[in-house]
Amino acid sequence: MACQVVRARGFSLVELSVGLCIASIVAVMATTSLAAAGIALQRHLIASRDEDRAWLALAAIVRDLQLADEWHMCTEARDCPEKAMAREYDMPALLAGNVAWLVADELRRCDNVCQTYVDGVASLEVIADIPAHEGLTDRRPLLQWHGDRARALEITVTLRDRRRFSQVVSR
Repeated sequence: MACQVVRARGFSLVELSVGLCIASIVAVMATTSLAAAGIALQRHLIASRDEDRAWLALAAIVRDLQLADEWHMCTEARDCPEKAMAREYDMPALLAGNVAWLVADELRRCDNVCQTYVDGVASLEVIADIPAHEGLTDRRPLLQWHGDRARALEITVTLRDRRRFSQVVSR
């Protein structure tokens, strides 16, 4: 008599369960990786948008300074040419002709009225190159008593996350 050998086709229940467990582990790892990549991309886009806003603000400030005949810093409200603006915000302001730039919660541009120009800005610093004696130049923060003597200004915008962006304008 001959014995018949029965060959099984397909998977047993144990093999099927192990395969499904491995496939689910791989799927969880892929989902987690994709979620992390999505979060990283979103953070990068937010940082890029903030950086673009800072460069936009610097470009606008430099444009106003290039178009202005005089550059001043308004640090004291009582002597400031833009007295109403200075009293309203009580903040130092960079004056480029008839336009003032200041940070009061946000970066504001003031011509006839003050309007928020860019949000997310923590501070605006202005460093001036001021002619000194014997052809030398002093580099110091621009103050009101310097008047219109500055030959070059370095404008630095600091965002709330402490990133700093800087640009220089000269005459």
